[in-house]
Amino acid sequence: MPSLIRSPKTGLIALLVIFSSLAVARWNQLYFFTPDSARYVMMAKSLVGGAGYRLIDTPGEPLYAHRPPGMSLLLSPAALIAPYNVLLAKATVLLSALALITFLYLFIMRLQDPTSEADPRLSGHFYWPAFLIAFLFAINPYTLFFSTIVMSEIPFMACSLAILYLLAVRQDRASKTDLLLFTGLLVFLPFLRTIGIALVLAVGCWAVLRRQRWPWLTGVACSLLTTGIWMVRNSALEHSGYASVALKELQSQGIVATLLSIIQRCTTHFTSFCQKLFPDMPGSTPRYARMILDENAFLPGPTWIYLAMGALVLVLSCYGMLKHRQQGGTVALLYLIFSLGILSLWPWMQQRFTLPLIPVVLAFIPAGWNAFVRHIEVARPMTQKVSLALFSILLLLFCGWQIRTDASLIGANLKMISQSNQFYTDQLPPNQFSNWNAAGEWIKQHTLPDSRLITRRADIATTGQRYQRLNFFETTNAEKLHQMIEDFSANYLVTFSRDTVSAFPWHLLDQDLVYRMTPVYDEQGVMILKLAPNRTGTIREEYWNADDSLKIARNAIERFPHRLSFQVAFTQQLFEAGHYAELIEYVEKLQGQKIEDVRLTNLLAWSYIKTKRYQKAIREFERAFSMPDQKMLRRDLVQGINLAQETLQASYQPASETQPSGEAIENKDLKLAKTYLRLSHIQKAEQILSETLNKPASYQNHPSELQTLLAKVYLAEGRKMEALAQLNLAFQSGNPEARQLLDMLELEEQVEIFLNNREKNRDEKNRQQTTVILQELATLAQFYEDMGVPGKALSLVERANTCLPNEAQLLKLLLKHQLFYALIPEAEETLLQLRKLTPHDPDLTESAEKIEWLKQTPRF
Repeated sequence: MPSLIRSPKTGLIALLVIFSSLAVARWNQLYFFTPDSARYVMMAKSLVGGAGYRLIDTPGEPLYAHRPPGMSLLLSPAALIAPYNVLLAKATVLLSALALITFLYLFIMRLQDPTSEADPRLSGHFYWPAFLIAFLFAINPYTLFFSTIVMSEIPFMACSLAILYLLAVRQDRASKTDLLLFTGLLVFLPFLRTIGIALVLAVGCWAVLRRQRWPWLTGVACSLLTTGIWMVRNSALEHSGYASVALKELQSQGIVATLLSIIQRCTTHFTSFCQKLFPDMPGSTPRYARMILDENAFLPGPTWIYLAMGALVLVLSCYGMLKHRQQGGTVALLYLIFSLGILSLWPWMQQRFTLPLIPVVLAFIPAGWNAFVRHIEVARPMTQKVSLALFSILLLLFCGWQIRTDASLIGANLKMISQSNQFYTDQLPPNQFSNWNAAGEWIKQHTLPDSRLITRRADIATTGQRYQRLNFFETTNAEKLHQMIEDFSANYLVTFSRDTVSAFPWHLLDQDLVYRMTPVYDEQGVMILKLAPNRTGTIREEYWNADDSLKIARNAIERFPHRLSFQVAFTQQLFEAGHYAELIEYVEKLQGQKIEDVRLTNLLAWSYIKTKRYQKAIREFERAFSMPDQKMLRRDLVQGINLAQETLQASYQPASETQPSGEAIENKDLKLAKTYLRLSHIQKAEQILSETLNKPASYQNHPSELQTLLAKVYLAEGRKMEALAQLNLAFQSGNPEARQLLDMLELEEQVEIFLNNREKNRDEKNRQQTTVILQELATLAQFYEDMGVPGKALSLVERANTCLPNEAQLLKLLLKHQLFYALIPEAEETLLQLRKLTPHDPDLTESAEKIEWLKQTPRF
């Protein structure tokens, strides 16, 4: 009998030890999830450092409101020992995972034997269902993956199960200690993940119905009060938390659209739930597949089989909840209902959102099965044995499949650790393996403390220890990027390397007219670009070629055809290059293999538009709206489906009404060329303009506008003589903008002559001539700014300042451009000269404040 009592504990301990070993084999210095992981670590340091819940990686350290502080509080002990140490943070998550598995096991045991007077000899019988469920959950690749990254899912599940277990054990005889512990857990839960409010509401609904349960309402009231205070605090700061963003989303959609969205989201979340029950289920690529080097195989069979089994598991679990209402079943059922309701209204769609429901559902399966078998009789014992044997075989095969996936996750990590730099060359790992910490160390050693970064991944600040701003470069055009650089006064951009071909608008490396973006670091999947003024205002041909990205993507997909990241990258490059037929054939082939991703579906739909198959485009856009991660592409999806519907509707009108005129075609080309020029696609703009000007005369109703725009392109390419030729042609047609550009070029020549003469003879002093030239310099600098080449204005004023020293008007202009480009030492020197020349100028105070703002350094 003693051995029987100890054997369940021994089995559980063995399971925890094995799981810990697997998790430690997955440890490394990478975070894997952005921006959440790094933000949790930095906010933990902010809390223990006494700064409060503040963004210590942002100038001014503003109060933070977006994510609740629970996960950062959990990481505070690790932050006290070694701030920014990723392994300590992961150790905290691993401890939460061990607690989660333990609570899952104990909770199932409690559901199996709700009476405290049970015969100890039956404990061995109760042990196997609990151990089997705990084992299945532990070897689930999702469990292993989220237990080895710095995310809140695992701690949230552990806290949720602890609450349910406490209710199951103590609901009828709660002591003050139990109530105090319960209140602490229930208060903490929504601060781990906002959706924890679903469990709070479930407990409240359960407790309010019976008087003897009212003591539990203390925890509910405290939780709602603290959560309300948090929301009021965020509202007072005028920052958007998760709840406020969700409410705004609902208000913008309207009632009908919201109802349709609820249906779509519920379907999507149910599918996502089944994918967590049956990892590698066909139909969608799991999140952890990005951390596997080789092909991530899918379970055999059609998707509907797994959806049906998932529905069966859910029904069986809910039946168990109903049969064990007194052991937390009612609370668990209400929790599922409230969670699904909240998720159906949540504006974000990610696969990981349904993961916290898995242990709750799994915990009630044995209870539901035991209750169900009481209602059926097996006619033949042999039938029961055969069924049990068949189930055991299927279970062993399923467990073997999951263990194989776990081994792939661990093997990829061990290769990265053991092979170091060779790993990135030989394996072409997905960008989730990019070593941001190593890039951060380079930044810490090679940049000034006041340097500022715009980065694709937030975790670079923990090692780089510089002010940063997060930006998804793949969805940012040149115009938006310029504005962000100016607002933040950034000195460096940190992005994925060129192997992630769609990670950055790579043409800006050579064709940006405002900044020179020069690669200074390119290792282990990360590239750092140093920002400097483009003092010539022209493009260069050094770092970018139009065909490079497609070649890189094609080479990667040939070597590793089954990686989703390469599939998406290749599809994006096919679309960029205009190979729509090849893209359609490729994505349809992937769909035939049950490979689905919202990015692939979006590009497929747009390719259907490009090839004038609008009905198919509409169907694909509608499918994309119900897919995970569609939030990031929402604007593209809305624009695409509207365009397809409008074009399709126009096709039913008479041809005479819809046939575009030659002028309309020309205007369309002109508008497109202007857009390309504004977004620094200089060569694309030249191609469109040249083709349009070479069309028959019937299409050229306004050639002077085309010629003027082409002249701007030639100026950007440094082809001044060809630009002059185009401007003269446009001027003869009476184009006023051409006249302005010709005046600018003429003024440029005059200023150049003056500066050359002054450089040859520095002693020459003519105050009247100096006054005139200062006005001309200011006019020319403004011309350059209006044309979008402020770096050329900076270069002009810098050169003029050496020829005309101690001119206050010139120095103020110089200071303005130096501050625009965040040239701090130069700006300080200029400001010092101005204070000597014009000590009472009020504008200098604002400039001094801007310099002080630029000189701030973070308190990491």
